[in-house]
Parts: sequence; structure tokens; C-alpha cells
Amino acid sequence: MVLTKELLKLKPLILGIDTSCDDTSVALLRGREVISSELSSQTELHSEFGGVVPNLAKRLHEENIQEVYNRALKDNPGMINNVDFIAVTYGPGLAIDLEVGLKFAKELSLRHSIPFVPINHMEGHMYSSLLLNSKGNGLVNDQQLINSFPALALLISGKHTEIIYIKEIGKYKKLGQTLDDAAGEAFDKVGRLLNLGYPGGPVLSEFAKRGKRGVITFTTPMLQSNSLDFSYSGIKTAALYKANELREKGVLEREWIYDFCRGFVDAIIDSVVVKLKKAIEENSDVKSVFVGGGVFNNEDLLRTVGRLTKSYDLNYYYPEIEYRSDNAAMIAIAGYVNVLQKKYLSKKEDIEKIDRDPRLSL
Repeated sequence: MVLTKELLKLKPLILGIDTSCDDTSVALLRGREVISSELSSQTELHSEFGGVVPNLAKRLHEENIQEVYNRALKDNPGMINNVDFIAVTYGPGLAIDLEVGLKFAKELSLRHSIPFVPINHMEGHMYSSLLLNSKGNGLVNDQQLINSFPALALLISGKHTEIIYIKEIGKYKKLGQTLDDAAGEAFDKVGRLLNLGYPGGPVLSEFAKRGKRGVITFTTPMLQSNSLDFSYSGIKTAALYKANELREKGVLEREWIYDFCRGFVDAIIDSVVVKLKKAIEENSDVKSVFVGGGVFNNEDLLRTVGRLTKSYDLNYYYPEIEYRSDNAAMIAIAGYVNVLQKKYLSKKEDIEKIDRDPRLSL
């Protein structure tokens, strides 16, 4: 679908809901503008288990979703009568957790006769940079958005590392994806082996800032591959061997852990740069690069990808920090994009047919 100024003048009120993993999130958007964005985090509760426990996450979603919804509607139940569309994640994600948001959204949709928009979680990450604040300000104005395609999307989240070619809104082709562990998984698993707690990725990224480059190094994953696919199981194993080697030598962790984290992060960033550079050169018609996903909370990665993108004189679009990890505002903005394409459901039987799809792909 080709965007126009006239099309972007449509500013429906969209309620977004996400329970794809361990955060319960509800947001309200007017067009691209965020009116409210509420989230209940479960990170602290899952940390004692070293990772997300799906059954626990589901129970907490069920306990929290009504309260989070109330906050998003500013404790004004009647506001639901002004909502034009309800957008909700139906995949990918943890199956039993997806159920909670999907059930809640369906009930709202059917009870209030509001059209229903099932959303691919990764499409939410893809368009998270399009979100505007309540004053209508953001990184991408309407004219920039109209002139942004074709584009590439680099999506790096907990379970996904992929490059998508966006011919135009709604027309996608996956150019590369992870063959095993995603970058986010590698961050968290290496953080765990370094005893950095859960989630280990953010701590690992902070430790890397204190390390020196080149002291401890790792081979860049998939460096010699001609494909645009990613693989991080090898570097995860290499990190385990290197950590065990240093420990067996009796070297105190405080003497090497910062340099270790620096070397690990640099190798991950290098792998992303290699693949994105190749994708840009193989798709010379692209005008922009969109990035999304929680791993972009790593500022080194965000800036390095930005420098690469701008070196090719391309637009670089990235979400504000509060919208990089899983959130319902990004689901609502993906809902907006789908509504512009008239991709929504109004009939009860069509809405009831929508089921969770934990392996859903773009």
C-alpha cells in the first residue's frame, strides 16, 4: 500500500494489547500519537528462575491485565466507547501467554462491537519508530514516512534476529534470520554464565562500556557466509570455553569480566554490521533502515548501525528507548498500519476464529 498525506490524516483511536512474553502491556493511540502506554513488568519475579516461566507469566498476565487496561484508559471505563479499533498480538510469543491478551481483546471487541486487528509482534517492532508523543512529535514526520520506502527492517529482540525488505507498507520479504540462537538469547545466556543475573543482557552491555577493545576477542559469527542469515550458538559456546579457561587459570573475574563483555558485544555488533551492509548493497533501491527490538537498548549497537546506515545516505529510524522492548504501543502502531490497509475484522465469527500462533513469521 502506498502512503499519502490524505491517508495519514486518518487518526483512529486504537487500543493495543500485548502479553506475548513476560510483560503485560496496554496502550492507547490516536493515529500515531501515544495517549497512554502502561506496562506491568514481571522481570523481578522471573529472575529467581533465571528465565521466563510460561505458566507463572500466564497467571500474572491474568492477574494484572485488567488493572493495566484501567490505567491505559486513565481509570475512565467509558473511554472504551470512543475506541475505533482493538489491536492485539497473536504471535509470535509464548503460546499460553499470548492466550491471555487475545482472550481479553476478543471479549472487549465483541462486547463493544469494536473492529479487531490481530497483530504480528514483529511488525510491531518494525514500526515502533513511527510512534509520536502526545504533542505529535517524533523521529518520523508524515512526509518522511511517505518517502521512506522501499526500506529494510533490522529486528533484534529476545528470540528474533532478522532482516526484512519492505517494498511498501504491508509487502514484506524476509532476507535473513537467525539459524539458531538469536542475538538477544546469546546476550542473556552469556550473561548467565558470567553470573550477571536475569536478564543478563542489559548488565553485560553495561559491563562492556568499562572494557577495553581488543583485549579479549571473539570471532565474528557468520563472517564468511554469503547469506544474510545469523547464527549465535557458536559465539555462545566460545564464550563458555573462554570463561572456563580464564577461571581454570585462576584469574579473578574482576580482572577480565569487563574486557570479556567488551569483546563479546563487539563481535555481535560486527556480525550485525556485516549482514546489514550486505543487505543494503544487494538492495540498492532502499531509502531507509528501520530498527526495532529490545537488543537496541544497547547504545553501541544503535549508534553503530546508525553510522553504517547514514554512510549510505539512507534514513535511519529507531524507536525511543521506552518502545524498544516489548510494549503495547508498538502493537497499536502496527494496528494503525493495518487499519490503513483495511486489514481488520468486524464479524463475530471471524474474530472468534483467530487463534494464537506462537511461531508466526512476517
